Order: sequence, then structure tokens, then C-alpha cells
Amino acid sequence: MTQLYFTDGLALRAPVSVEGVPAVLSASVTEAADRIGLMDGMPFFLDRDGSYMYELNRFFRACPTMGVRSRHSLRAYAHDILIWMRFLEERRGTKQLWRADHNDVIAFHHARRLSDAPFRISASSWNRAIAALDKLYRWAFEEGLIASSPFRYDLSFRHGHGRQTPKVVEGNRARERAARPHNMQFVDMGRYLAFRDIGLRGRLPDGSEDPAWRGRNDERNVVFAELLVSTGMRLGEAGSLIIDELPGLTSDSQRILPFDLPGVITKGERPRRIRLPRRVLKLIADYCDIERQIALAKVPPRPAVPLVLSSDGRNAVDGSGRRIALTRLRPQDRQRLLRSPNGMPEHASLWLTERGQPVSSGTWEVAFRRASQRCQAFDLDITVTPHMLRHTFAVNMLSMLIREQVGRTFNPTDAHGAAYRQMLGDPLRHLQHLLGHANITSTYIYLDSLAEAQELVDAAADRWTDELMADDQ
Repeated sequence: MTQLYFTDGLALRAPVSVEGVPAVLSASVTEAADRIGLMDGMPFFLDRDGSYMYELNRFFRACPTMGVRSRHSLRAYAHDILIWMRFLEERRGTKQLWRADHNDVIAFHHARRLSDAPFRISASSWNRAIAALDKLYRWAFEEGLIASSPFRYDLSFRHGHGRQTPKVVEGNRARERAARPHNMQFVDMGRYLAFRDIGLRGRLPDGSEDPAWRGRNDERNVVFAELLVSTGMRLGEAGSLIIDELPGLTSDSQRILPFDLPGVITKGERPRRIRLPRRVLKLIADYCDIERQIALAKVPPRPAVPLVLSSDGRNAVDGSGRRIALTRLRPQDRQRLLRSPNGMPEHASLWLTERGQPVSSGTWEVAFRRASQRCQAFDLDITVTPHMLRHTFAVNMLSMLIREQVGRTFNPTDAHGAAYRQMLGDPLRHLQHLLGHANITSTYIYLDSLAEAQELVDAAADRWTDELMADDQ
């Protein structure tokens, strides 16, 4: 059966034991992996006989040039393609990936969307899989691997704005148009605080210490969650931070400190300015002074091909003396960046494991899952993921932006359209920039989940009606 794996750059440099004999890859091998741009979290497939599936794996290496750069997106693509390949193997006579035809797509739809409820996936999950497979077969056609795609397409015109020329757009017929475009989940503040204190910090529901708690890295995990829910950063963005690039705590009373998030660690490589609350920066400083220092004392860093932080803290220097700006360092490069604040080398990553190594995305996900399970053990219906905290930030921030806008700019003599644009348009655009969305339509989903938004709009409309009635009297 075809198997899916993901690259792990740290594993290349970690010693292993083969039949009791320790083995370490040579520096030349790990250097070669760095030279070819091997990205941590890159999917790769092995065939049923264990052979490397060269063409399919070449597709994943090409994905970053086709707009798929996020490791989470690559992982989702890989899982959807794996399900398709196993369907072809098990249900379509061990058919090969590049020999699939339209009848296979029809059978796949029947199995995934028309089967009994326990096995049926949602329309949005189906559309996500079709997006991955469509990109795969379009690439394969361009590369000459297939003569035609197993999908069928409809042509339509998309009208541009103003004088822009209409565009011809191809639509995949397998896509279900009635699917909900988003499935956004968030937690209210009370449930978040319970998750933080009971799940991550190991407290009892009454707030007291739990003598049976044996958790590790408690404060690190709590501070990480506070950073996510306070800024709306993605897991990969917050997890890739370097300690030296954060703004320092000054003696003034500034409550919010701006921080420019480098585009190289964001989704779509779109840099943006986030606002770090002083309170969260203080928590990060406390973590660095205590828990991070304890972790640094455990194991010295051992990256095979290290990068060294320059004395001014703005660049990384490789073995040849070449300087690379921190804003250009990819997440995998950041994990091998070293600093020497006290003359002893240490990892520059902000978040470290208890053995002094950079924390992986998978470690954060496991920590959140275990914290959710601990909450459920106390009969609390609480499940939180790192990305849910981004949504939580967005919903609460939009509520506050709307409150500010309604109180500041609503003018009873304004036309209806302009009033609503000021009430909702500007706050949405502010939120769009805070979250780093390329298109404001991605930000609209938070209006559907914002219970207060409609109430605020209705209240403002009532006030407008009252003003009109007063003029009539």
C-alpha cells in the first residue's frame, strides 16, 4: 500500500541506532539537503514496494511555485491525494495515479459523497480534495505525464471592475457549488480561560493547584496560547519567531507595541504589522528568563550546518561569511540559527523544548490536544486548537472595531449605504490587515459568527429610525 511521509530536517542531524550501532549522517549529506532547498514538512510518497515515487514527489516540490507554500496546505494536499490513490488501488483495480479517468472521478464521488452517513464527507471537504487533485492533474498535463485530465470543465466569463477586460474562467465540474466555503470555529473568552488554566497550566476547575499534575513546559505553552489569542497569528508564524527580533520592553507606558511580521514566515509570504500587547511581551520575557534558560542548560545545540546571528542582531551569517537578513530566513533556516549572548552558543528560536531544541508545529498541536483532553476529563466540553485561537482573536477584534466605528463615525444624516460601509467596511478592512488575508472576502466569515454584530447594526438602525421620527414630529 502507498505510504505518505513528511521530511524532518532535525531528524537528518539526529543520531540514530541501527541494530545497536550508532549512526550519524555525514555533514556533506545534510549540507546537500540544505542546498536543494529541502523544506521541513514537505510530503513525499513511497510506493507499495518501498520505491520513491519520483514524479508525484516532484509535484510537491513544485507546489511552492504554484501558490501552495504553507506547510499546512501541503500536508492537506498530501492527505487528499493519498486517499485518492488508495481508492484507485483498492476500489479501481489497482489503477495507477496517472491512468485515472473521468469514470474514476464519478466512482470516487459516489464513495465519498453518496455513501452512508458514517463514511460520507462534507461538501467542503470534497471541494478541498478536488482542489488538490485538480492542481495535481493540471501540473501533470503541463509536464507531459498525462494526455488529458480525468476532470471535466465548464467555461464562464468573470467580469472585471470598471474597464477591466472580462476573463474566461475554467470551473471544475466535480466541485460542488452549494458547499459552505468555510467552517470557522472559535471559543468564547470564558472557555478559553478554562482551557488555559485547567488544560495547559494544570489547575483544578476551582482554580487551585492539582497535586497530581505532571505536565511539562506549562508556562511556555500558556504564553504561546496567549500570544495566539492576543495577536491572531497563525501557528507557523508564532512558532517561527526568533527571540532577538521581538520588540523589547521599555520603561514607558506604551500598552501596545507594533511588530512587523516577516513575509517569509507568513502564509502567501505577505508581511504585515501586528500589535503585541505589553502584557504578552512581559509574559514572554518571564518565560525567557526562567523556563527557556532551564531548557538551554540541558543539551547544547548541534545543527550540522549552523547559521550564526550577527553582532547587531539583524542578520544571519553562514559558514562562508555571507550575511542573510533575518527577514529573509525561512522557518527551517530559523531552526538552525544560533546566538551567543553570553559567549556560549544557543538556539535563537524563541520557543524551545525542555531539551533546548526548537519546538516543532506538531509539538504545539499535541500540547493543545492533551490540554483539551484534560478539560474533557473534568466533564468540560472544551476543545481548542491553535488555529481556533486565531479565529477567537478575529471575532473579538471585529466586535471591538465595530463598537469603535459605531460610536465614532455614525452620522444620522448620512446615506444608508455610506453609513453601513463606515460601520462594517472599515473595521473589516482593519481586521483583514491584522490577520494578513489577501482578500477581504476571507474576512467576511467572521460576521457570520459574531453574535453582537447584528445586534449592533440593529441598534444603530433603531437609533437612525428614532432620529427620522423626531424630524417628522
